[in-house]
Amino acid sequence: MTIESWKIVEQNKQAARDALIPEDWRLSPKVLAESTTNVTHVPRTCGILTEAEIAITETPADQLVARLASGQLKSYDVTRAFCKRSAIAQQLTNCLTEIMYEQALTKAQELDEHLASGGKPLGPLHGLPVSFKDNFIIEGVDTTVGFTAWANQPAAAHEESAMTRIMRESGAIIYCKTNVPTAMMMAETYNNVWGYTTNPYNRQASSGGSSGGESALLAMNGSPIGIGTDIGGSIRIPASFCGLYSLKPSFGRFATYGARSGMPGQEAVRSINGPMSPTLEGLEVWTRAVLASSPWLRDPNMLPMPFREETLPEKLCFGLITDNRLVKPTPPVQRALAETRTALEAAGHSVVEWVVPETDTAARMIKTLFEADGGEKIAKTIAAGQEPWPKGMAAYATAFEKTREAGSAPGVGDYWAIQAERTAYAKRALDAWLATAELSGSGRPFDGVISPVTPWPACPRDCFGGHVAYTAMWNVLDQPAATFPVTTVDPAVDLKTESPSRTPEEEFIWNNYDAEQLAGLPVGLQVVAPRLHEEKALALTRVIRDALRGAA
Repeated sequence: MTIESWKIVEQNKQAARDALIPEDWRLSPKVLAESTTNVTHVPRTCGILTEAEIAITETPADQLVARLASGQLKSYDVTRAFCKRSAIAQQLTNCLTEIMYEQALTKAQELDEHLASGGKPLGPLHGLPVSFKDNFIIEGVDTTVGFTAWANQPAAAHEESAMTRIMRESGAIIYCKTNVPTAMMMAETYNNVWGYTTNPYNRQASSGGSSGGESALLAMNGSPIGIGTDIGGSIRIPASFCGLYSLKPSFGRFATYGARSGMPGQEAVRSINGPMSPTLEGLEVWTRAVLASSPWLRDPNMLPMPFREETLPEKLCFGLITDNRLVKPTPPVQRALAETRTALEAAGHSVVEWVVPETDTAARMIKTLFEADGGEKIAKTIAAGQEPWPKGMAAYATAFEKTREAGSAPGVGDYWAIQAERTAYAKRALDAWLATAELSGSGRPFDGVISPVTPWPACPRDCFGGHVAYTAMWNVLDQPAATFPVTTVDPAVDLKTESPSRTPEEEFIWNNYDAEQLAGLPVGLQVVAPRLHEEKALALTRVIRDALRGAA
C-alpha cells in the first residue's frame, strides 16, 4: 500500500521539526510515560532546566525586559531558557510548527555583545524571546497555516510580515512558530501537517483555536509573550482555555500586513493581530512596543494612533452577559461570572446584567461572510495538497459542495448585501451600548462589558461544538476585548444540574460537559470596550484582575 502524498508531507515536516530539538533537551521515556493529563509541572521537575532557567522562564515579561535592558540578564541566557522550555512544551502538547533555536541564539549573542560594548538597548523589547503564530511569515521557514500544499516553501527576507519586522526592530528574539487549525478557521487546533495540539492542564482537552499552539506554549511558560490573530475568537478562545491574558484589538491598531490568511481577500470581518501572555503586564509591554513603532507607517490600513494613557473613573459600571440566549454557559463559566461580579462589587464597582442585543444576527452574519465565496479558496488549497477535509471544516466542505452543485459561488451583489446588513447591525449595537447610560447609574454607558468567551471552560477533544457567538459578535462590531483567568473547574461545585437544549449547539455542548473530565482546567472571561479603545480594555482588565485577587 502506498502512502498518500499528504501523509509524506506530514511525516517529513514533523521529523524535520523534531530533529531541531537537541538530544539533551528531550524528555526521557519515563517522564513521557508518566505525563498523562496535567503536564504543567513537568518543566520544573524533568531535570532539563536549571534552577536559573526555571526562574527566568517564570519571570513576567515586563521584568525580563527591564533586566535585559540593564544588562542584569543576558539575552543569550534568557533565549536559551525559553528555547529549552518551548522544546519541553512541544514534546508534551505538540504546540510548535517551525523551530529557529540556532538563529535565535546567534541573534541573542549579537545583542549581548552590542550592549557589552556600550551600545543602547535595540528597542523596547531588547533581547526578549517572542513566539509567533504560524501564519506570520518569517525568513527561512514555512508558513503552512495547516495546509499540506503550503509546506516546503520557506520565505525570503523581503516576504516577512510587517509584524515580524516590527518585532525584529523592537529588539525581540524570534525563536519558534506555533500550531494552528487548518486555514485558522476552527476553535480547536489540528491539521494534516502538524496534528493536534492539546491543553497542558489536561491533555484530553483542547488548547482552543485558532491560536491554540500559542496558548499551549504560553501555559507551559515556554514563551513570555506570543502573537496571535483573531477573526472570530482565535486569540480569546485559546487564551481562556489555557488561563492566559490576551488582547483582541479593533482593526487598525496593530499591523496586519503580510500575515498569511486561509481566506485571503475576506475583509468584511477583518483579522487582527494581538498579544497573549501569562501576565497582563506582558500584554501592556507588547502593546506599547508595537504602537511606539508607528505601525501606520508600515501598514496602509493602520490608524495614526500612538499609545494613549487611560485614566478610569474611581467607580466603574460593568455590563454582565450571563447568557446569549443561544448557548448557556456551562457551570464553571457561570461560577466565574458570579465570582467576578462579587469581586467587583466588593471593590466598590457596580455590575448590571445586560441582555446583549441580536446575538443570533451576529452568529448568522459571520457564518455567511466567512462562507461568502462558497468555500472555494479553502477547498482549492486542500485539493492542491491532496489532503482530506479535517472534521472541523465540515461547514466549508458543505458550502463548497453547494457551490459545485449550483455551478457558481454567491455573487458580488449577495456579498454587498450582507456587508450592508453588517453595517446596519453595527449601528443598532452601538445605539444599544450608548443606551446603557440609563442603566449604569453613572450617567455614562457601561465602562466595559464582561462576557463568557465560550460556553466551555475548555472543551474535551473534538467537542467544541462550533459556537463562537460570544466572541465573534465583537469581531463583527470591531470592538476590542481582553481575556483574564478567573478560576479552575472544580467537580465538587461545577456539577451539571440541568441540560438546556434551546439550540442544537447548546444540546451538544451540555451533553458533552462533564466536570470530572474537565477538573482543574482554567476558566476565563473577557471584557469588551468601545471600538478603538484598546488601552481602556487593558485598564479595565487590570481593575478586574486586582478585584479578583483582593477577593481571593
